[in-house]
Amino acid sequence: MDEITVVALGPDRANQMTLEAAEALARAPRLILRTGRHGAADWLRAKEIPFETLDALYERAEDFDALNEEAAQAVLAAAPVCYAVPDPASDATVEALRAHGARLNVLAGVTQANLAAVSALAAGLPAVSGVCTVTASALGEHRVNPSLALLVTELNSRLLAGEVKLRLLEIYPPSFSVHFDGSLLPLEALDRQRRYDHLSCVYLPPCPMQARSRYTFDDLLDVMARLRNPVDGCPWDREQTHESLREYLIEEAYEAVDAINSGDMERMADELGDVLLQVVFHARVAQEHGEFDIVDVTTAICRKMVSRHAHIFGDAHCDTAEDVVQSWEAIKKREKGLQAMSDVMRDVPVHFPALMRASKVQKKARQVGFDWQEPGPALAKVCEEANEVRAELEARRDPKDELGDLLFAAVNVSRLCGVQPELALGAATDKFIRRFSAMEQAIRADGKSMETMDLPEMDRYWDAVKRSERGNT
Repeated sequence: MDEITVVALGPDRANQMTLEAAEALARAPRLILRTGRHGAADWLRAKEIPFETLDALYERAEDFDALNEEAAQAVLAAAPVCYAVPDPASDATVEALRAHGARLNVLAGVTQANLAAVSALAAGLPAVSGVCTVTASALGEHRVNPSLALLVTELNSRLLAGEVKLRLLEIYPPSFSVHFDGSLLPLEALDRQRRYDHLSCVYLPPCPMQARSRYTFDDLLDVMARLRNPVDGCPWDREQTHESLREYLIEEAYEAVDAINSGDMERMADELGDVLLQVVFHARVAQEHGEFDIVDVTTAICRKMVSRHAHIFGDAHCDTAEDVVQSWEAIKKREKGLQAMSDVMRDVPVHFPALMRASKVQKKARQVGFDWQEPGPALAKVCEEANEVRAELEARRDPKDELGDLLFAAVNVSRLCGVQPELALGAATDKFIRRFSAMEQAIRADGKSMETMDLPEMDRYWDAVKRSERGNT
């Protein structure tokens, strides 16, 4: 494949080119500019150096992906060729050429990031050691880190500037000072400027956490580091260990589940944040003791997700969600070296809530066919176990074992009905509290006290509450 020399023209003016770039343009056997709307085009005309441009592609391309692909194909067809762009490092057409396997010889030059940082410094914005550069069309998929300087390039329309503004306002305050085409302005005014073209860009200096009302994962890590600071951190946070934090991890997980059940999205986001805090807390404690850090945590889960989704990241094939579950279990079993199905059952954590653990163990048994297909026979087993509990009570023996079997059988029925036993029991407990409260209010309304009533009399009120609920339903 013929070599393509990619030349950096600099952001706008011909005098921003390096000597190496100017010499490459002068001796090029064939020269293509990404756009003729650049100061270098006038310089080339003055030097009587022939060149072509890809400006016509802008008119007919349906979107940026189509534009970049057409540009890459045009340059590939012209190779060997000298292809000149403002900034090769951030140019999407250069990336498209690389994706096609083109042999590229890239000549560096002044970048928009260099120029924007210097211009921003001259305008009074703080100096920075590095700038993260991303095109406006790619910003939506870019994870913005507001603690770093950011340059968004190719703001070539008011519509695109509006999209960029909305994305940045998710993190930066509306009044945050940014540098756009030589002027300082508040971020909220980014889409209200007079001119936009392929060279328009916006520069954002680092934004300290104290100046923002929205925060990133990196901010959370910084907050935790500050709280655990041995000199001036929080006395309570500094004292915590993996062992002392265990109960909070469990509590926060249950509160998150409760928020999910409530359907309140704002509360759900809040509770999930509490769960995430526990993860970050443990990672920070471990980092301080040289055990592991947050990157080990993210590495472990990413490796696991890639490994167990072989149908996505490998050559396995899964057509249905059930196929995915079977594949997941097979890979998990292989990774952990579990041989017998009893090994798989023992792998279910003993500290799970008992109903959840019973359900998971039963699902493992189902994988080898040791399970009922319908809830009916399982319900008959509940009746059988209930009779055995009755027999133990009548014989005045400890019914503990038989009660355990009864509960285990009830979990089987719940699972075969597609109902999570933990949630079902939680809902039943809530229903009991609700009915008890209504019964208590009814008794008080009749001028009576529960303390002076016997169980049959209270049962009559209880049955009235149940009839009332059913009538309302």
